Amino acid sequence: MFKDIDNNKIVIRNSKKNTLTYLPNIISMNPIDELLEATKWLVDEAYKDWKDTNDLIDKRRKERGASKENIDEYEKLSIRLGSRTQGYVYQLCLAEDILIFEYKRMNELLIEASDGKLVLNPKNDYAELRKRFEPIRTFRNKVVAHTAYTYSKPDDNPETIVRSILNLFPSPAEITVGGNFFSGFSEYRSQLPIITIFGWYEQVEPIFKDWEKLFFDKLNLLHNKLPLKSREYKIEIAYPHLVLKHKARK
Repeated sequence: MFKDIDNNKIVIRNSKKNTLTYLPNIISMNPIDELLEATKWLVDEAYKDWKDTNDLIDKRRKERGASKENIDEYEKLSIRLGSRTQGYVYQLCLAEDILIFEYKRMNELLIEASDGKLVLNPKNDYAELRKRFEPIRTFRNKVVAHTAYTYSKPDDNPETIVRSILNLFPSPAEITVGGNFFSGFSEYRSQLPIITIFGWYEQVEPIFKDWEKLFFDKLNLLHNKLPLKSREYKIEIAYPHLVLKHKARK
C-alpha cells in the first residue's frame, strides 16, 4: 500500500551543502506496510481461532450437552483474543504515528525550502483521519499502553479507572474490549471506547487507505508546481519516470 508512495517522492536539493532530502523519508513507507501486514495477520488469526474454537464447542455441546470444558474453552479464547487485540492496537497506533510524523515533516520542510511559496496546512489535511482513528488511540492511552488504573489522568473518572483494568480482555464468548461493566460508580460513565479486532476490515483498514490517498493526492498536487527554486534550495520530483509510469497505470 504505502511503499508505492516511494516512487512519487519529492527531493529537496541544497547545492551549497550538497545534500538531498527525500519527502517522504526514504526509510518510512515500507515499515508501515509491514506493520499493517502484521496487523492483518493478527486479525485473520483471530478470525480463525474464533471459528475453530466455536466449532469445537458446538461439536462438544451436540455430543455431551453443557460442559465445564466449554466454559474453560471460552475463557482461554478470551485471553487469546485480548492478547491479539492489544497487539492490534499497538501496531495501528505505531502506523498512525509514523504517518502523521512523515506528513507533517514533508509539509513543514517544503514550506521552509520554498521560502513560503508553498502554502500548506498539514494538520487540517489529516484532522478527519485522526478523528476517525480516535477510539483506537484512546483505548491505547487509557488501557493498553499505560492503563488509567495505574496512571490516572485528571480527567479520568472512577468508572474509567476501574474499567481500564477490567477491559484488557473481552468477557468469555465476547469479541469486544472496553465494555466490561463495573457498577461501583454508577453515577459516572466510562470514557473507554468499545473496540474489536474484528473491526479491521470495515472500520480501520479504510482509514489507512484514505491516508494513502492523502499522501498521493498531496504529492500529485505538489508535482504540478515543481520544479521550484528558492534562495538556497531546488525542489523537484525525485523520480519523474516512475511518476509517469504510476499515472499511466491509473
